[in-house]
Amino acid sequence: MRKFVFNLEPLYGHRQRLEELKQKEFAEVNQSLQAEEKKLVEHIATYKSPASDLDKRKEQGATVLEIETHHAYLEGLKRRIRTQELAVSNIRVLLEKKRADLIDASRDRKVIEIMKEKSLNAHQQRAEKLELKESDDLTSARGRRRGNEK
Repeated sequence: MRKFVFNLEPLYGHRQRLEELKQKEFAEVNQSLQAEEKKLVEHIATYKSPASDLDKRKEQGATVLEIETHHAYLEGLKRRIRTQELAVSNIRVLLEKKRADLIDASRDRKVIEIMKEKSLNAHQQRAEKLELKESDDLTSARGRRRGNEK
């Protein structure tokens, strides 16, 4: 019997490459999300430190100009935090889209993989039947020869 050849092998290879590409895209967006979340945490930490600092300055008798400047600085930090929260939110949406794309690509590859396995099993069963038939034919031929020799 001839060697097993899966007719959809090029499609299977294509689906594997697509899945790998989707995995790479997902990993890149996930890495980007982690970086943006880290920036957000840093912005929040930066905001908390000067906020408590403002209270200390007020107690020490800071001038109105110093308090206004510090307050403007804190407002700028709040805007940065809101902007960063929006960026993190947008990347999370993108990450979920990439996750769905990856799941679809994986499912598509698995469908072809299952077809390949079924095709291989059918090929192996045909090969076993052919081998059994050849063995039976060989045994029958030997039996006929022995019967003719007597």
